Amino acid sequence: MAQPRSAADRASSFAGAEGAAEARSTRLGDYLRSLREGYGYTLRKVEERAMSMGEAIDNSQLSRFEKGKAIPSFEKLRALARVFNVPVQNFSDVLDLEEFQHLKPETSDHDALMRAGAEWMARGEHGRAFVTYERALEVAQECPDSLRSAELEADARSRMAVALKALGKLYMTERELREILKRRNGLTRATRRRTLLQLSYLHRELGDLYLASVLAKESLDLARREGDRLAEAGVLNTLGNIAHDEDRPEIAREHYGEALEILRETGGHGEMQATVLTNLGGCLVTLSSFEEGIDLLREAHTQARSAGYRRVAALSLTRLAEAFKQTGDYDESRETLNQSDSLASRTDDCYHDILFLNAFHRWVMAREEGHDTREKIAFGRLRHLRSLLQRRFAEVEEFDRHVEKTRR
Repeated sequence: MAQPRSAADRASSFAGAEGAAEARSTRLGDYLRSLREGYGYTLRKVEERAMSMGEAIDNSQLSRFEKGKAIPSFEKLRALARVFNVPVQNFSDVLDLEEFQHLKPETSDHDALMRAGAEWMARGEHGRAFVTYERALEVAQECPDSLRSAELEADARSRMAVALKALGKLYMTERELREILKRRNGLTRATRRRTLLQLSYLHRELGDLYLASVLAKESLDLARREGDRLAEAGVLNTLGNIAHDEDRPEIAREHYGEALEILRETGGHGEMQATVLTNLGGCLVTLSSFEEGIDLLREAHTQARSAGYRRVAALSLTRLAEAFKQTGDYDESRETLNQSDSLASRTDDCYHDILFLNAFHRWVMAREEGHDTREKIAFGRLRHLRSLLQRRFAEVEEFDRHVEKTRR
């Protein structure tokens, strides 16, 4: 997996960039100030906390850092990370975002900014989308109506979080979502539910399935209190995914089944229904209910393909291929994986996680067949795709363990 530049690398390169230090330290300075004020610390208090940890940061230094007049060394960043109890990588992520600063719009039209951010996200311009939503947040904070401002801020932060997650800035994503939850006044129940669910997605990707489950259950409770059946189905699907990750397929089947029942009763969202059908079908295959599972996967693929839901169409084929592999029909499995690849491999929008899964299944089958050439081709493909993945799942973990074992 491609690793982000470390805080040490970023601090070193910025400190050495001729004429760039002041401009490029503004965002970091603002971030340091927000951390300090969030703890209610004075500059002197930070100095005292650092000294108690055996670190040397005097208050005049910190003042210069916050004002963007100096870039902290890596040693200082590490000390500040300890004081504020944040990963040191956060500082690197903040510095990374400086490259998009010049793209931030100047308009004060909040609605136009939100539309523009959505357009940049749709084009895959996640950095540009982030600074556009960030500008929308600044405009929202200037709104004289406090209740209206709170909701506009929450919406902008939520979109910022989505953009940060797409950029791989997971800890910063969590920070924005938690900033939303800090606001009690003006925060609707629906906004709170959506934010909790986003946090659940995030912690699932970070591997904390317990916290992901707790957050999803709280979101489910809110959806039920709102009487929002479509939202309820979405959260149940998420709980099914978490149970699947926890290797509890029976529980996953219950959640998926309940979600599908709601969607069929309400005539709910077509893409969500195709997604739940795919998840339920794959779950049934895991439980060795092959015929029923394959029927649902084919139904999901037909729905997704006819409606243009390309990702779901590709994933349903991958799950079908897994079913064929599990029943020992490797030729049919490989053919179905090829069909999935063709849907997942669009130049402007590749689904690297699905492509990784497909390559992983080819690799496993080749190893089981003792087909060295196919195994080497699939392994090379996996190494390439692994470098493009942000999230972790069972197949990624297994591949990583294999790679680590071969290095010993």
